Amino acid sequence: MLTTSSYRTHILISRYLHRCHKHRQINIRNTLIVTTSLPGADRIAISTGATVIANGEAINCLRQAGVPEELLLPVSGGERIPLFTREIRDKAKGNVALRAPGPPGGPVFPVHELAALSVEVWPSLHCLMPSGHPEIIDTGTVYTGAATPFTCTLDITLGMKHGLLRLGELMPVEQQSEGQRSFVEYVSDRKRNVFSHCDGGQLMYNFLVEGKALLWSAHLGGYEGILKDLKPKPDVAILGIAGRANLNGKPFDGSAAEFALQEIQWLGSPSQVIWCLHDESCIPPYRIDTLAATAAVEKETASKVLHLTHAEVYRLDL
Repeated sequence: MLTTSSYRTHILISRYLHRCHKHRQINIRNTLIVTTSLPGADRIAISTGATVIANGEAINCLRQAGVPEELLLPVSGGERIPLFTREIRDKAKGNVALRAPGPPGGPVFPVHELAALSVEVWPSLHCLMPSGHPEIIDTGTVYTGAATPFTCTLDITLGMKHGLLRLGELMPVEQQSEGQRSFVEYVSDRKRNVFSHCDGGQLMYNFLVEGKALLWSAHLGGYEGILKDLKPKPDVAILGIAGRANLNGKPFDGSAAEFALQEIQWLGSPSQVIWCLHDESCIPPYRIDTLAATAAVEKETASKVLHLTHAEVYRLDL
């Protein structure tokens, strides 16, 4: 868990809030949850009343899972959204003077002056996968070229639908490892673990907190123009570091470390950088070796990489 310097805003980088026993005392009303994946988001929204901001594909999945319409905000990039505490949202429902203008029958939003923080949404890109699915992806490994001139994130969507999510059909049970069997069981329970095989369109979120900014981009990819022109520049950046980098929709020639370095330089060298999407996995690639990326960033920029431990509290430069 991350906390701002004022201790008024907590940030959980996980969808598994119900598994985090150590911090069950966290006041969910003042907590912002960011997640790289969809499963579990429906249960958090329904049980806490949290608003979900996501692309249209994710919103459709959550709607079908029973999340109330008033909690769903579909975005595609270019949106600027004020964010409110649960207490303020509840007060606005009972006090017309606290409500922002809106269409008849639409969801109730408080006036923007009552926002605790805000977020700006930008288009981004899903990473690509190195050929062969290595057991460990080293961020120092250099990749060049492409299988075809049309290698892109559509390959990820097709690979998910016809490959990864059919692992239980394609591989005999006796040949599956314990981790693979666990994965097959997990993705087979689509009622509890709500998700889609479609990427749906990657987004990155720039949270504005008391005059400072925290950028969250869950994948190793992006558009050069957006990354360069992003304002305000983030003071803290949470960045995906897994896979092969995707620059402007095409495979990046170079290593993940080289792309991350370029990305961080475009972002103005945030004081703190946090890697994400590099957790240990039950299927190959089992983990991401981030040493090369961390070394490159800390050698060539003023940024420092903050290494997180699950269920521990860290103070951000915000």
